[in-house]
Amino acid sequence: MKKINIFPQISLLERYLISQLITPLLFSIVIVTVVAESIGISFEQFRFLMEKRLSFDVLIYLHILKLPEFIIYSLPIAILMATIFTYQKLSENSEIIALQNCGLILYRLVYPGVIIGLLLTILILMLNEVVVPPANYKAAITLEKHLNIIRENLRNHDIFYVEISNDKTVNLGSKRKYLKYLFYAEELTNIKMRSVVLLIRDTERLKMIINSEFAECYSEEYCYFYDGNKTIINANGSYGKNLKFDKISLYLPNISSQFTADREKLDHREMSLYQVYQQLSILETAGDRQNFLKLQVQIQKRFTSAISSTVFALLGSAIGINTKTRVKYNSFALTLGIILIYNMFQIIISILVVSEDISLAWVWLPNIVGTGIAGDLLNKKNSY
Repeated sequence: MKKINIFPQISLLERYLISQLITPLLFSIVIVTVVAESIGISFEQFRFLMEKRLSFDVLIYLHILKLPEFIIYSLPIAILMATIFTYQKLSENSEIIALQNCGLILYRLVYPGVIIGLLLTILILMLNEVVVPPANYKAAITLEKHLNIIRENLRNHDIFYVEISNDKTVNLGSKRKYLKYLFYAEELTNIKMRSVVLLIRDTERLKMIINSEFAECYSEEYCYFYDGNKTIINANGSYGKNLKFDKISLYLPNISSQFTADREKLDHREMSLYQVYQQLSILETAGDRQNFLKLQVQIQKRFTSAISSTVFALLGSAIGINTKTRVKYNSFALTLGIILIYNMFQIIISILVVSEDISLAWVWLPNIVGTGIAGDLLNKKNSY
């Protein structure tokens, strides 16, 4: 009985090309990671070391914790540099011309590079979800601990939350939002908020004002108010009944979620994708449009940066392959130029998305353009 193999067999040519790519790729990953980490965190931390605010072993520990994040940054750059270098070397040795004379189309030659790029894309997505967020959080907490910083106490005055709700009474297809809750606390001590005011309204008008000495939102759904009074607002806008209370609880899941997120103060780089989407929901409910758009851009960048490994593998292969041996590139300078242009476009697009001048889909434009350029280069070189 003939044995069926689910996975396609790797040809001798593909094995050879992969073997040629591996060494430059590993070398590029190491170099780019070291340079990126040195620029990214070393200078500031060495200043802390010189000021004796950090010990040398803590400095090394922080570098280890931040290493996964910088490896992720380095992978797209490394595959671009490795593919340009490898395919250029094959072109200079006339191996590309020899293979083409044997009837092999150039598209076949880029398969190994693209396969490696796809594997790096999967690796980046996994690291971004499983390894990088907890490592970044641990690094931040460790640094804050040794610098005597308590992130829960960074914001302890003028606590302000809002909840925006949709009007369900309007016709389907139309959108109308209104301010449902406005929460203000003068001071935060541990988990207690002091001198608290809560305004409650519906689609038409202000319904109630709650004043209390202090409040707590330590669950994910309820907030508790102590030693205060609640004032009913009449339909004509005048003050109605004023009722004193020792303790009341209100179902305020969105306000409580905002308080919890504000206490944790997690950066998007310290969150898994699930946590980021939770934060996105909180920002939408709070009506914080600008931070909502910023976080949306960061979510998309998690995917675009991962996909860029495959795009750069294709682009690097297309640039490196040459049927004219006299054509030579400086792979390092070319990689640097491409990365600078790519990042410049990403920054400009991000700014325009946050300012709502263009849609969120534009974040994918650099990858689409890179793929188009690579395809065009291969098409032209294959027709020589």
